[in-house]
Amino acid sequence: MALKLRLSKKAKTVYVEHGVWFDDGTKSIHVTIPGADGAHWSYSRTGAPKRYAIYKAILQDQYR
Repeated sequence: MALKLRLSKKAKTVYVEHGVWFDDGTKSIHVTIPGADGAHWSYSRTGAPKRYAIYKAILQDQYR
């Protein structure tokens, strides 16, 4: 799968499409970048509470 990305016009920023999902078994939120080998992170409520809260809000916004 090819990376889906776009470049900003002014800054040297690359925006990459990524996937986010909640794993009920581990109670963690997982983030991946499709097509990028090794691009997978997981965040738990206790291990990374700020990032967990950000992604939790995104998932809840989308009724996921």
